[in-house]
Amino acid sequence: MWENFPDESTIGRIFQRFSQASCQELAEVENVVRRQVWRQKWRGRVTLELDSSVSGIYGSQEGATVGYHPTKTGPKSYHPLFGFLAETRDGLHHWFRCGNADSANGIEEFAKECLARLPKGVWKVLVRADSAFFSGAFLDFLESRRAWYLIKVKIRNLSILLAGQTWKSINQRPGWETADFDYQCTGWSRPRRLVAVRRQVAVITEGVWFPKSVYEYFCYVTNDQLTPWQAHKTYGLRAASENWLDWCNTQMAAGTIRTQNFWANSAIFQTGIFAYNLMVWMRWLTQGQKLREEPNTIRFWLIQAPARRLTAGHRFVLKLSTNWIFKQR
Repeated sequence: MWENFPDESTIGRIFQRFSQASCQELAEVENVVRRQVWRQKWRGRVTLELDSSVSGIYGSQEGATVGYHPTKTGPKSYHPLFGFLAETRDGLHHWFRCGNADSANGIEEFAKECLARLPKGVWKVLVRADSAFFSGAFLDFLESRRAWYLIKVKIRNLSILLAGQTWKSINQRPGWETADFDYQCTGWSRPRRLVAVRRQVAVITEGVWFPKSVYEYFCYVTNDQLTPWQAHKTYGLRAASENWLDWCNTQMAAGTIRTQNFWANSAIFQTGIFAYNLMVWMRWLTQGQKLREEPNTIRFWLIQAPARRLTAGHRFVLKLSTNWIFKQR
């Protein structure tokens, strides 16, 4: 056990020695720990959340290139890819990529690696992703692996396509309507099921003979047996994964501590995700679904707890304050 925390320069030198093979070994270490956690308890159905983030940099770090940036144009960045499990909230898989990589670049191989990491007892996988991953090749891959999917649709002139469909009102939800139809995009091997929901946001009465409704549309492609409204609500649950991704980036420093070396940056990124997963696994095994606090809150409880560290029987014992509000938890 370390009596003192190593100097940051010592840690930096360790990461500078990482290569691509070292990063793969680190990923396997994480998988070993994950499998040990999963032996404790698991489930048969899981939801795989796919997402990516853009991490802008200022400098000339190796592998940082100019690519898509949601708020700025021109700066170099990295563009990591993430795969989270909705049921456990842990990061199942991640790739550290150059900034000019498209969101869906290599997504078939990435998803293949994600599915390979799942326990054999999983009998249903629902892949949930935004419109950046809407492609016929990816859907072909998921169907070949007998995976279910729910992906937001991205088609040119989508609103025109949807406006021409047959819409049905939803009971007890005024202003909402649904549509369900098959459609084959250009380059697709076959038609697929599209489900859509629209909400009336305004009614135009001026300058027209008859009132004209204005709608907000939501459309998804799926092979699951969900009604359009169920698909819309199920897709809305992926908003939680945006929080997990933000926690990894901002609170666990995944991808925000950088060196001039690409593989060192990749290793630091992996270590941040690994630290996040250790925290998630600890919460999951001890509290199940009851503990939903973010990493900074957990860190506050563990590090800034009012306690005394004692030694008893050659072991460290943490004696908590009697009146501390979080002592029982």
